[in-house]
Amino acid sequence: MAKQSKSKKDRKTSAWFQRHANDPHVKQAQREGKRSRAVFKLTEILDEHGLIIKKNSVVVDLGCAPGSWSEEVGQRLGPDGVVIGIDLLPLNPIEGVILIEGDFDSPEGQRALDEALNGRSIDLVISDMAPEMSGNKLVDQMRMIGLNEMTLHFAKAHLKPGGALLMKTFMGEGYDGFRRDLGSAFKSIKNIKPAASRKSSPEFFLLARDFKG
Repeated sequence: MAKQSKSKKDRKTSAWFQRHANDPHVKQAQREGKRSRAVFKLTEILDEHGLIIKKNSVVVDLGCAPGSWSEEVGQRLGPDGVVIGIDLLPLNPIEGVILIEGDFDSPEGQRALDEALNGRSIDLVISDMAPEMSGNKLVDQMRMIGLNEMTLHFAKAHLKPGGALLMKTFMGEGYDGFRRDLGSAFKSIKNIKPAASRKSSPEFFLLARDFKG
């Protein structure tokens, strides 16, 4: 009798590992000692879309694990700059970065962030967060929009006037309403699909600038 073929889940997992292993951005991240390929999404947005991080900026990275975005921002700041990363997962230390293990939307996480900020307003909020994917497109979409809404709520509470927000999102149910909410708080919004984002991924990034305060 012929052997039974792999399950659909196993085939998908195997295909993912093949794509991951052959991904040029994965290989580049390994060569350069980066924490993940995601850093190249950020560097493209910073370098090609006019998002300038001043040396004395205060930057908060929400859902920062594994830390590649926080690490990149920390390298661009001067001694007067501050970068704070928060995530539910523990992270290895990053030079020049304040790391918080917690939920940024919880009272405990808010207190930890307030303590780290020490009264300073934020110049830039960044987030590469995405929900744990369930395989149900509608469920995953609504979870993504939920994260976007929490991120916007945080930004409204802490950004200085003229500040910026960069976050991952998905196109789908709930996006149009969220985009309107974002537009009411910022003067300009740009949709960006970096080259390092896989074409098969539904992700893209919203860059919102000039917070109205």
